[in-house]
Amino acid sequence: MILKRLKIDMEIGEPTNCYIAVEDKTKEAIVVDPAGDVDKIIEMLMVLQAKLKYIIITHCHGDHIGGAEELRNKMRWKCVSTL
Repeated sequence: MILKRLKIDMEIGEPTNCYIAVEDKTKEAIVVDPAGDVDKIIEMLMVLQAKLKYIIITHCHGDHIGGAEELRNKMRWKCVSTL
């Protein structure tokens, strides 16, 4: 299992944490709390050669959900996506 923590810059306020967990064999990934800079999250998924399987939101504050829909929409069109 690969676990990456990203510090994601927000338009307002402090940077927030986003986590990516990738299963070693299948390369399926879970992104937890995708807020802010979605392109940074996608870049890390590409580096890890991961296939986005799930997006998990721990609670519905803007600094945790802000990029969920954008991430889902952008990854839908990538060849590594399973969404």
